[in-house]
Amino acid sequence: MSGRLSWRMTAAVLAAAPALASEGGEAAGGNALITPHIGLFFWTLVTFLILLFGLKRFAWGPIIAAMHGREQGIRSDLERASKEREEAQSLVEEQRALLNQARRERAEAVEAGRQDAERLKAEILEEARKQREQLAKQAETQIEASMRQARAELKGAAADLALQAAGKLLAKNLDDQTQRRLVEDYIADLERMGSGGRAN
Repeated sequence: MSGRLSWRMTAAVLAAAPALASEGGEAAGGNALITPHIGLFFWTLVTFLILLFGLKRFAWGPIIAAMHGREQGIRSDLERASKEREEAQSLVEEQRALLNQARRERAEAVEAGRQDAERLKAEILEEARKQREQLAKQAETQIEASMRQARAELKGAAADLALQAAGKLLAKNLDDQTQRRLVEDYIADLERMGSGGRAN
């Protein structure tokens, strides 16, 4: 690149040399296109070569080094941007995986809660059924006890009535056999009445 640039500058100086020579010729009073001055051309070429050597030695090296440094900086920036893009992509994938895992865990927690609620509901229903059966048994036991008590009270009342009837019969001077038969018939009638009420 530096060689190409130096050749371009040399060509530019060579192209400008006739104009410089013509200026010198006109100053001398002649036509520069017809009578060029070789000395002026020579010193112009020598000056240009010295200038070209100085530029190549002191200016082009730092310029090319700066261009190479700039190129390396751009390459490193591109590489860093590519790495950062890959890291961002990996972070996006990681966040997506974490989001999917959170969704799965939430769905599992909801399902576990639903199963717990169903199990608790079944336990409550079973406990309610047991309590209902227990209350029914207690009510049945109480009804049976009340019925036994009522029968006992009825028998007691029947016995009292029988004794009263017997007392009245005794007052009429009935014999023992007749009194016994009357009492037994009366108790049998009361038992039939009690059993009929129980059947109803």
